[in-house]
Amino acid sequence: MKIRKKITLWISGTALLSTIIFSSIIFFELMEEPFKFIDKEMQYMTEALAEKMKAPTINNDSYDLSGMPYNPDKYWIKVTDNSEKILYQSKITHYTDIPPSGNKTTYMVEKVIPRSQIWLGQDKEDDVLFRVLVTKGQLNQIPIEIRIAKPIEDLEEELIQLVRYISISLFICTLIIIFISYKLSGKILNPIVSITRMSKEISEKSLHQRIPLNRNKDELYDLSISLNKMFDRLQYSFQRQKEFIGNASHELKSPITLLMLAQEEMLMNEDLSSPASKGLMRQLDTTRRMSHLVRNLLDLSRLEQQSSSNREPVDMAALTNKVLNDYTDLFAAKNISLQNKMPKKIVFKGDQEKLVRLLINLIDNSIRYNFEKNGVVIVKGKETDRGINLEISNTGRMIPEEELELVFEQFYRVEKSRSINHGGSGLGLAIAKKIVELHSGTIAITNESDNFIKISVILPF
Repeated sequence: MKIRKKITLWISGTALLSTIIFSSIIFFELMEEPFKFIDKEMQYMTEALAEKMKAPTINNDSYDLSGMPYNPDKYWIKVTDNSEKILYQSKITHYTDIPPSGNKTTYMVEKVIPRSQIWLGQDKEDDVLFRVLVTKGQLNQIPIEIRIAKPIEDLEEELIQLVRYISISLFICTLIIIFISYKLSGKILNPIVSITRMSKEISEKSLHQRIPLNRNKDELYDLSISLNKMFDRLQYSFQRQKEFIGNASHELKSPITLLMLAQEEMLMNEDLSSPASKGLMRQLDTTRRMSHLVRNLLDLSRLEQQSSSNREPVDMAALTNKVLNDYTDLFAAKNISLQNKMPKKIVFKGDQEKLVRLLINLIDNSIRYNFEKNGVVIVKGKETDRGINLEISNTGRMIPEEELELVFEQFYRVEKSRSINHGGSGLGLAIAKKIVELHSGTIAITNESDNFIKISVILPF
């Protein structure tokens, strides 16, 4: 979706949302006021009726309801005691019954009453909407319940008509807002389009060029300065990239190539037994994967200037289990005990290929720098509200506190002789850090108790 459309949608959405909120407030205010008035009216009637019923009945049969604030015959009224005995009921109760609705004191109910029996403002289907008020009290020390309901079908029709008017008004306002927003976004983006066109003219081979600055020191002037500074950083990054490629080629390509050649030569030996041939083939596959990984890591260095990566839903638990399964033979060969404490499923949006590289580098590092005998590797993972946390701990020699942050630098070794003996190149954790940063995450290494070294990775959603 183009930015102009996004701006149009944002402006239109904001304006439309404000209009809807304002209209909703007005509508609910208009809708609540009549009901408040009706409830007060029925409450007034209830209190007046309760007072009238305190007086003795006429001929032990009916109550004297003269002087009531409103005509009781226009209301549905039923007064019952705790044994459901009817103490009083109005005429409308003969045409329909309105049962209680749980513990609600006010509620709405719709009934069908033929207009041929009584006129209550029915609609075409003879439906009548009632507003019901339930009041409990006492009459001469006897608990009673007064249910009073008023027909409000006319009010319902007026509210429906009001909703129609508001909906039509919102539709017209939406069309006007979209038209104005589209025109406005075009004017906003015109200068940016010009800067974009000039930025496209600056390519990898012409990073020395810069965007001309306008005389007016406005926001576009600041944008041009920011872009020029970005090109400065890009130019510097390309220079660092060349140095990185040279060092990486020297450190990684040659040893892996020699290893692959040796394994391929051994596989050509016809006297090689079948189990040994299969084991050697697995080793060759792993070596080829490492060679492929090196080439991809070199490509990754060319993307250091990127602030994000292509993301898709990835099950980190399944991905971790797959990588750990690939290292099963190596764990057994190194006499290392693996404790896999990953949950069944952790879904995260990320670049799957780069996340595989991250896991391979961290697990390989935990094996490479573990104890030679009875080593332990613990892999944990959990999902939080903000992202996922991965922890890979391994037994091994502690790292000096002042060097904990340095281990993520390119080609840095805590002990060069130790790294060489273990086949380390000083790139694994540096590459892992770059992958984590591409996912806007953080990575840290700490010394734990019982000779454990823990690497913690936090990848935000």
